[in-house]
Amino acid sequence: MNTPLLEVKDLKKHFLIGGSAKKGTVKAVDGVEFNVYEGETLGIVGESGCGKSTVGRLILRLLDPTSGQIRFDGADISKMSQKQLRPLRKDMQCVFQDPFASLNPRISIGKAIAEPMVIQGGLSQQDAMKRAEELLGMVGLRPHTSGLYPHEFSGGQRQRIAIARAISLNPKLIIGDEPVSALDVSVQAQIVNLLGDLQKQTKVSYLFISHNLSIVRHISDRVAVMYLGRIVESGTRDQLFDNPKHPYTQALLSAVPEPEIGAKRERIVLSGEVPNAANPPSGCPFHPRCPHAVERCRIERPIFAEVEPGHFASCHFI
Repeated sequence: MNTPLLEVKDLKKHFLIGGSAKKGTVKAVDGVEFNVYEGETLGIVGESGCGKSTVGRLILRLLDPTSGQIRFDGADISKMSQKQLRPLRKDMQCVFQDPFASLNPRISIGKAIAEPMVIQGGLSQQDAMKRAEELLGMVGLRPHTSGLYPHEFSGGQRQRIAIARAISLNPKLIIGDEPVSALDVSVQAQIVNLLGDLQKQTKVSYLFISHNLSIVRHISDRVAVMYLGRIVESGTRDQLFDNPKHPYTQALLSAVPEPEIGAKRERIVLSGEVPNAANPPSGCPFHPRCPHAVERCRIERPIFAEVEPGHFASCHFI
């Protein structure tokens, strides 16, 4: 297989409670590993608070990792200074969950899209504005709307604007942090299809962070499932959705509605809440909620191992 565009190894991010180690540490990300290859989409799923958004921010270096390695396009960016990172910023972009909050209300959308091309792309303001209008057309908006402001658009249109800005510098990687969760279902489908079309045109790679398994199944080539700061299962889309191995993955998938009329799926209801990341359980972190847990699960943490080619999971009973 080709060299990964993005390679994450044993990535950790621990936050001190109240700024003091004496008060405790929240292990938001606790040893995450995965690769993303050129032109593919890796979906990361899990419940709220599992650390998936923190992973995205660490890769973009909006947060500094506690430890671990992040290699992007062959370069180790884990410990780079902001000055060293600046030339790489154009190759790594993000589409955030709230398109209104991610756009400056005082700047027209044309200028918002043009600004990165002036600062990082070296274009003149005139050329950048012309390119911004072309990008608006690419994402399904009329070029003449470039002089309008964010409040004059719907949520779906604002997310299209955010995507146009993200692709303005022809990035190699786009991280989508819940990019469609705030949108209506019909608009979600439009945005997901738009992302797929742009990927075919530009070969951009996506790290798609979401809790919506139906959308993740539609857009992803491979999927990683996170629980309490760790990846508990990963594999190709078909492997994970057709043959889930980890009890947590099985429970998540059991909650997805069946599209076929009359089709039924046995619902697996998990007891309790996600444990506190400041005081994670011993052994397997999922054991307090797992219907199959035994004494070994409470004592020994399972190894994240390959259960079939390209399919990995961490459970003692696989």
